[in-house]
Amino acid sequence: MRAALAVELHEGPIERIRTDLVIVGFAPEDRPLRRGAGRADWRLSGELWNLISSEKLSGALGEVALLSARGALRSPLLLVVGLGPRNGLSVEAWRELGRDTTTRALRLRAESAVLDLAVDAADAGAEATRALFCGTAIAVAECRARLRLVLTGDDAPARLSELRALSQRELPSGVELQLSDSTARVARSAPISPGDYRHIDFH
Repeated sequence: MRAALAVELHEGPIERIRTDLVIVGFAPEDRPLRRGAGRADWRLSGELWNLISSEKLSGALGEVALLSARGALRSPLLLVVGLGPRNGLSVEAWRELGRDTTTRALRLRAESAVLDLAVDAADAGAEATRALFCGTAIAVAECRARLRLVLTGDDAPARLSELRALSQRELPSGVELQLSDSTARVARSAPISPGDYRHIDFH
């Protein structure tokens, strides 16, 4: 099977998008939670914030947790990723974050995911956004997988443009990149049922 990364846009908020997984990030200084993490927490009636308040999550770089959405999102799973201090992430760190997060998603057998991390990368600039997507493509190539990513929000078309700007030299060989400017809904194919909360480590 040829590895492929398909990227689409969606008009709706993350809770209305049907995928296998929603990926959100947050930093230690995000008080209150921002963007996708804040929206997911609101839909989950503060479950994510309770984990932070009880010091089970801090937002440290490399920290990862998996939560069941319990019907609060149209996607069954929520993957929460620690970003570390927002002003401390290098371009290389964004690349590794994209690679690690995508590898985790693929090992969860996700075939489609909302990548809200792209919103956070956009804050750090176009180079960080390209690095995040490059890391994602590297993981898809390494796992020889096919993954459909959904971008949402007002700036999603701009992030798609950053993907188009990736040079062939930056992308791993053997990955077909499919980009769509049109909005789309992604079919759900959730093969697993996680516990309410657990840390996951694939190393």
